[in-house]
Amino acid sequence: MYLLVSLIAVHMQSRRPLFINSRYKTDMFEYKDLANKIVLVSGASGDIGLEICAKFLEQECTVFALYKSNPTQLKELKEGHAGGVRLHILQCDLANPEEITDLCDRLSSEVGRLDVLVNNAGIVKDNLFASMSFDDFSSVINTNLLSLFCLTKQTLMLLRGSENPTIVNVASIAALVPSVGQINYSASKGAILSFTRTLAAELAPRGVRVNAVAPGMIESKMVKKVSRTVVREIINSIPLKRLGKCEEVANTIVYLSSAASSYIVGQTIVIDGGMVMR
Repeated sequence: MYLLVSLIAVHMQSRRPLFINSRYKTDMFEYKDLANKIVLVSGASGDIGLEICAKFLEQECTVFALYKSNPTQLKELKEGHAGGVRLHILQCDLANPEEITDLCDRLSSEVGRLDVLVNNAGIVKDNLFASMSFDDFSSVINTNLLSLFCLTKQTLMLLRGSENPTIVNVASIAALVPSVGQINYSASKGAILSFTRTLAAELAPRGVRVNAVAPGMIESKMVKKVSRTVVREIINSIPLKRLGKCEEVANTIVYLSSAASSYIVGQTIVIDGGMVMR
């Protein structure tokens, strides 16, 4: 079953309607301490990234959304969300340290601090180890791990300028269980969990909380391309008997960014419907 999972792995009181576009119309959980916080989200143009941005907008945050090549859905979110005026869409190639420096200079000039950093950028280039090229391995490591290091490193001073800053890194259950055909992806996501724990230990005394989430099988465009027979078999292995939703990942990230999780440090929250029970 893990073979099937690995080959297609993709990466709480009042409620009120805040949306114009039904795509982003969902129930919300309100964390009043997040209002007016400054949030930076990498990998914002993907399915999970879009929901992360939408959920922080619900909390009345100002969100800087990073994308590399296609901002179309982010523009739709900005136009369709009642809080879209607080969404700032920025192009940034995280593989280029100079672009990250320019980004941080802009944030320093425009807002002067950063309250929440969500490291969500990532790619997959699947193949069995015997057939995997060095470029396929290194490009995934560079994008998923090294760019996370660079962005976190350069935003650290901005985070330290905040009162209760948080960092949330997006990993995967591929970091926890065998993921055949994804040795590059598994290695990068496993390293992110170790990175999270050690960074949390270093920064907690300075008031910066660092945690991670590890999504399991989440409904996405990638999963929609998979055979329904395969998807049904995977769903049968999940105790909740369904795939996860992008908003369920985003809700957890928002929670970890709020005062409601103020004593949670260096942890990985697995969001998989019970597929991986430890």
